[in-house]
Amino acid sequence: MRTLFATWFAITLSALAVAACGDDGSSGRPSEGGGGDGGAAGAGGGTGSASVQGEGGTTGITSTTGPGGGPAGSGGGPTAPTAPASRDLLDQLQTLEGLTAVEHDSTLPGYRYFVLELDQPADHDHPDAARFQQRLLLHHRDPAAPVVLVTEGYNLYPDAQWLDEPAELLAANQIRVEHRFFTPSRPAPADWSLLTIEQAAADLHRVIASLRPLYEGRWLSTGASKSGMTAIYHRRFYPADVDGTVAYVAPHSAGVSDPRYLDFVAERGDPACRQALQRFQREVLLRRPAMLDLMEAEAAELGVTYDLLGIDRALDIAVIESVFSLWQYKDSSFCARVPNAASDDAAVWAFLDEANAPRLWSDPYLFAMEPYYWQAAAELGYPSFAEEHIADLLLYPGANVPTSFVEAGPGKTPRFDPRAMQDISAWLTTEGERLLFIYGENDPYTAAAFDIGAARDSHRFIAPGGTHGAVILSLAPADQALALGALESWTGVAPIHRDPSALRPLLRGRRWMTRD
Repeated sequence: MRTLFATWFAITLSALAVAACGDDGSSGRPSEGGGGDGGAAGAGGGTGSASVQGEGGTTGITSTTGPGGGPAGSGGGPTAPTAPASRDLLDQLQTLEGLTAVEHDSTLPGYRYFVLELDQPADHDHPDAARFQQRLLLHHRDPAAPVVLVTEGYNLYPDAQWLDEPAELLAANQIRVEHRFFTPSRPAPADWSLLTIEQAAADLHRVIASLRPLYEGRWLSTGASKSGMTAIYHRRFYPADVDGTVAYVAPHSAGVSDPRYLDFVAERGDPACRQALQRFQREVLLRRPAMLDLMEAEAAELGVTYDLLGIDRALDIAVIESVFSLWQYKDSSFCARVPNAASDDAAVWAFLDEANAPRLWSDPYLFAMEPYYWQAAAELGYPSFAEEHIADLLLYPGANVPTSFVEAGPGKTPRFDPRAMQDISAWLTTEGERLLFIYGENDPYTAAAFDIGAARDSHRFIAPGGTHGAVILSLAPADQALALGALESWTGVAPIHRDPSALRPLLRGRRWMTRD
């Protein structure tokens, strides 16, 4: 999980508290909003765009609404007539069944920017029943350029515009899709049994079928962490929808408490660093009264609560996950500044805040991310976290499991079904093709890296010293060349050779991302 996001929190907390939750109305809790700079991120890239110029941006905002409703079947998307190239893109979007389009000013030179909503069935097996509006973000450059589909595993944030690494490298068009059940892309009332990888894959299938007639170039899908997992799941159910997939730092967990993560994290750093981190975790818990005072003061300042977990359990979980989180996002240089018993309370709190801020376990954050925890508890799996060395100081041992973060209610008791991930493994290792996996050497999620087996025209690379922010341009030169060659082979477009420092890296995790 991402650590300290004080700036993001201050910007978006009010939106989290007032946004319509789109749920069944059983809770008065806040939920995630649509503004601000957050969300588990897509792969690499930054706010700069490729130098190739296409259609110019717009001034002002233009809104159009297409006809409502969608098709009465699960095998395709809304019908979309092929429009003459001379027609304006906004006009063409208007003809798409079930689509609403709003054009905004683009902050990316050479791109036009649209916030879209597509009418989707809550259950693709019963399209005449409940429906919902799924939010999409479109950055359009050129109908002849490739299209990069970013299969978000979380929210979209329309106010934050950037291109993911494949779109940067290929000067491509980009479509970003909000994952079902993340507000506002949530059916009402919400039937949580429909939050499955197969239903989410069908959402993406209909998005592609809807927008494909507007573009002549080849299609890639991409995503990072849970978003990368979503891209792989989509390929399993609809392998021909795109011409290739780039999945960044995407784990493939085995069960709701996958032990592989324990050994991986235990091997990070040298013995002195590992010992210092364990002593730090104990030091936080030995100072529980002082830490709780600081948590309560911060909660009052930010206007957050800890009703779901309780403040003591939130502190326990923040401490349990702190070492995992440090290795997920930082290099070993942090080992030199781990607080110890001689440090004052302020220093201990500041390091915990950096490693795994306790406020990330407050109600607004947890309710915003509840769909992820549901999926982790039902199909995706979840890591194990070491706690034996602090077990005597924990008030809630064993609490760091995904069901702890799902609010109780009717139909809200997820049960893990291992068959979903077993099916993904069997498909990937025998039938998968044109897949590229990027991992970071020190990222704990690399412990559960996908096994590509006998997948055709597929690669798995590990960035030396890399974290959960690993991208193609952080690979060793030989691996980078192979990865870029795969992109060219799959799209027919040679990637733009750029200095990695020209791309502002995105740090991404299970919950949020930040941009420098």
